[in-house]
Amino acid sequence: MLLYLPLLETEEQKNNFIEIYSRNRDKMYHIAFGYLRQREEAEEAVQDAFLKLADRFGRYEHLSEREMDGLCVTVVKNTALDQMGRLKRTFPAKEDVMEALYQENGAETIVFPEEMALKKETAETIRCLLKELPVIYHDILVLRYYYEVSTREAARLLGISKKTADIRLYRAKERLRKILDEKEI
Repeated sequence: MLLYLPLLETEEQKNNFIEIYSRNRDKMYHIAFGYLRQREEAEEAVQDAFLKLADRFGRYEHLSEREMDGLCVTVVKNTALDQMGRLKRTFPAKEDVMEALYQENGAETIVFPEEMALKKETAETIRCLLKELPVIYHDILVLRYYYEVSTREAARLLGISKKTADIRLYRAKERLRKILDEKEI
């Protein structure tokens, strides 16, 4: 929730957004899970959907409660569908697809399923480790490396100075390294 509020300009917008979030979060999760069938992927789709809504909240704040709820459902559905498309591209299901890729691109550009599975496993491990971090460290890492925003933009989104964002990012990476060392990963 903290991640979205800096995107909103006024206290009234923040209060309205918190109400919309509380009212729709569970419903949006169930919709995303219905498409994605993985808890982490569904949670990610909901977060992305709320981020999109918060980013453009000025356009939607005039909607009625019913219209806003419908918009939330539509945004999370489209976000989940986009995510499904990315997941399908990441894990080709059939051998003939791999063979076609091999013939088109040459062996040096192929990413084999084993490599893709390893990357996904690594991403899952990192996602679980991020949950162990305090929110202030989690948020800065997610903004900087997942959403690929600059440190300056992350600072703006979090409502902190760039220097504070730099310090949090440094400390977050140190904490993450410490956790990795402790777990011998």
